[in-house]
Amino acid sequence: MKHVFYLHGMIVSVQGRQAVSEEFGPYEYDAIIDALKAEGYEVHAEVRTTQTDFDAFCQKTSDEIDQLIKKGVSPRDITVIGASMGALMAMQISDLNLNPINYVLLGANSDRNEKSFDWHLHGRILGIYEASDQIAGKEYSYWIQRSPDAEAFEQIQINTGLGHGFLYTPHEAWMDPARKWIQKE
Repeated sequence: MKHVFYLHGMIVSVQGRQAVSEEFGPYEYDAIIDALKAEGYEVHAEVRTTQTDFDAFCQKTSDEIDQLIKKGVSPRDITVIGASMGALMAMQISDLNLNPINYVLLGANSDRNEKSFDWHLHGRILGIYEASDQIAGKEYSYWIQRSPDAEAFEQIQINTGLGHGFLYTPHEAWMDPARKWIQKE
């Protein structure tokens, strides 16, 4: 059984699970969760609010990962998928948790993030960035260089033309590589 932790973007924290961006349209939170469940994954997801403490949430998620491993779940069968703010949380978790689990980062990098955080990532990381994303569409070379202890760190550029909105839906442009990353042995 593959376990997937899905960490949503900030707009869901602000507006709730029915969030809608004026620029990118609806954030299809439930459709994303349903698409992951349809793959047969055990999906761990919770809607955070603006009151959610970043560090505490990341530590709690890291502890949940440790508990799964203690129960006998192989690290290879655990994946954290983070979208936008959720991807920053996934990176924090990867910095905290030394287990070789999988990470899929969606729209996570920018000059600001590189200046703001001091992470050294662990595990197997796939960074997906959208060429038209003006918010967090920078490639991940900076983090690859800072993460020599990562078991693997690959990146993929996609070209949907949807800007940061590519991560608002279970779009095949990111779902397909995420699926392959989750299944990779």
